Amino acid sequence: MANFIIESPIYQEAQNVKVNANKALFRMIVQTVDEENQNHRIYPKNILFEGLKSCSKKIKTKSFMGELDHPIPTGNDTFDGIRQTQVLLDSVSHYINGYEFSGKKIIADLETSTTDKGKTLLCLLKDRAGIGMSLRAMADVERDQRRGVQIVKSPIHIVAYDAVSSPSHSSAVVNFNEMTFESKMICEQTSGLICLNGKCFTANYFDKLIETKQIQFFKNWI
Repeated sequence: MANFIIESPIYQEAQNVKVNANKALFRMIVQTVDEENQNHRIYPKNILFEGLKSCSKKIKTKSFMGELDHPIPTGNDTFDGIRQTQVLLDSVSHYINGYEFSGKKIIADLETSTTDKGKTLLCLLKDRAGIGMSLRAMADVERDQRRGVQIVKSPIHIVAYDAVSSPSHSSAVVNFNEMTFESKMICEQTSGLICLNGKCFTANYFDKLIETKQIQFFKNWI
């Protein structure tokens, strides 16, 4: 029977790509390969390559999701076994939209969900909080007695990369200088006023500003 694998998180500040009123798109390291991690476990690159390749369909259908924190064990082995292999929809905080291998790093493109947990993750990003991504998967492991490590074997079933705190990965990096949020479009209706980028206008006056091209959305006039 395959073992449950819950990895220690990689702690770093996410590099922001795009932010709007209720969502963030960002890139960050989610895992390293071919090197011993803090849990004395080694993930060969070819095994993770195949494991992530099997997630391609989920990426295309936007169903490669992660949770805010790993599931907490209850002590019921049957329930915990099922829970570890499932992503609960009411706990989803982000989607994995793509990934690439860069040397010994796996860099993923992530997007916060508009769920309550996704809003919490978005707020953490806005607060410039360090973000940890931690693998949740199933695979067999082989003990290398000489090196004192466990080597993950094929096949690996990747369940999720969960957003976590309490980082302990040796590749953890924090660089707050790389985090820049941009508000591309914040437009909301409040008490009869239209507010954009912190300024509010009456509806009629706002329409005139649009007509005279004094207000611009993105790079195109509306």
